[in-house]
Amino acid sequence: MTPADAPPRNAPRSNERRSRRDQLVDGLVASYGLLLVALLITRYVLGDRTWWSFAANALLLYAFLPAPLVLLAVAFRRRREGYVVVGLSALFFAWHWGGLFVPRGETPQATEIPLRVMSYNTLGFNPNTAATIRVIREVDADIVALQEVSPEHAGALERALSETYPYRLLDPRPGVTGSGILSRHPLRKIDASPLDRIAWIGSPMAVEVEVGTERVIFVNFHTVAGPANARARDEQARALSDFERAHVEPLIFAGDLNATDQNAAYAIITRTMRDAWREAGWGFGHTFPGEPTAESGGSRPVVLGVPVPTWLVRIDYIFHSKAFRTIDARVGPSDGGSDHRPVVATLSLRRTRSGE
Repeated sequence: MTPADAPPRNAPRSNERRSRRDQLVDGLVASYGLLLVALLITRYVLGDRTWWSFAANALLLYAFLPAPLVLLAVAFRRRREGYVVVGLSALFFAWHWGGLFVPRGETPQATEIPLRVMSYNTLGFNPNTAATIRVIREVDADIVALQEVSPEHAGALERALSETYPYRLLDPRPGVTGSGILSRHPLRKIDASPLDRIAWIGSPMAVEVEVGTERVIFVNFHTVAGPANARARDEQARALSDFERAHVEPLIFAGDLNATDQNAAYAIITRTMRDAWREAGWGFGHTFPGEPTAESGGSRPVVLGVPVPTWLVRIDYIFHSKAFRTIDARVGPSDGGSDHRPVVATLSLRRTRSGE
């Protein structure tokens, strides 16, 4: 062999570096695949039985953040196993959230009554009542469900919105247990059983609303918060389902569920009720957390001294019975003082024969 035919001296080192790099890429892809398998087992086998599985399910969406990097790694290595991992993750994402990115666009039929509904957790420690009033006016809903209504907010609502919403049911309380309903349509309070048989954040409000010649049952709710309270929250969801079964009238639930659409409480309610956002919303529709942290009375988590990013999850909902269909759903503006954004839905009520 002549010197010209001899391999370069640095060839073994180059091959060794390439081998280590390939092993690292393969290890990352395999680790991501195992992570997805673990999350699938947690989601579909363990459910919300522990505080950590509730949290894992609530934040399941963020397991797909590394997917683009994994796709690049797979394209670099061109290994069949890697394509399987990426393909399965894409299918899983599409199954759970792909429908949220389908173009929407419907209009009420002549035989239907449009009704705009808003659910809004104003934050009981929010001092900016003027901003809350501004948001409510901007959304211009027909019926507004409010959670965490403080006495200060209740006074501001009475002064500023009494003409816009002549029908009101307010239960203001210091802290986070107050609530209220504002309506352009006549309403009367009704029996909230079985909702009132268990503890909530505040007291659920149940009213009958006169919408033209139709009667609509409207419930404003606020479930307990935190991963450790998953069982109590599931019990509250079952109470809402029991309430639904006890009423034949058109029905709307609006409130703060303190759980995402990947948690058990949501699944319990949507066995019989429909999620307006899933019907007509576009995108993830995240409503929590806003700017306020615990220092300012909010619930935005702080990790190692750094607040987590805003608007990470969707925990505010408008559910409705089959008497309605959703024409439009969107997230309302932030007032800057609450740790929630409102969710707004335009529902279309099918008239009964007596209402035609």
